[in-house]
Amino acid sequence: MYVECYDEVGAEVYDTLLRHALQELKLARAINAVKVFIDPRDAIFIAVVKLEKASQPIYLKDMASYKYEGDLLKILIDNENYTPDLLRVLWREEGRVNVAQPDRYKIEISNPTIDPENLMVVDPSKELKRRVYDALFRVMPEGFRMTRNASEGNLVCLMSSDEIIDEKWNKKFNEVIEEVKNQ
Repeated sequence: MYVECYDEVGAEVYDTLLRHALQELKLARAINAVKVFIDPRDAIFIAVVKLEKASQPIYLKDMASYKYEGDLLKILIDNENYTPDLLRVLWREEGRVNVAQPDRYKIEISNPTIDPENLMVVDPSKELKRRVYDALFRVMPEGFRMTRNASEGNLVCLMSSDEIIDEKWNKKFNEVIEEVKNQ
């Protein structure tokens, strides 16, 4: 982890803030590299985080069995740890009115449109990225609302300012991205 700032004391403060945010969100083991560049004189904040590989996604077939009975899809829960996530996905895809849960181990869907064989219930990489964004927004200076996101793959890349971001900062942003990408 590295914080770059013309002010050494400011760099130490941001380093401490970032470490606390990452620790609070239990992200330390999920991160491979971090670089933050901040220049309060020009109101610019750049953060690039390289993530470790996330766990494999959880599919319906990993947590439950299912069968069709006419126009009704019956799901029998084997691992109820992911039931809330499954219900959220089903409600989003099928609508709440079509999803019934007669008991904690059964879910029934009338006239399903989903493919139960390939239904992803949880994507750990999305959750990991969401938590990293949360950490970055916690340490970003207050009032920095103009944001450019260049995240891709296992990199979370964010540049922010309190005013329209000057083109000269795009070069620095790309340099920080390449530096972290090559670590």
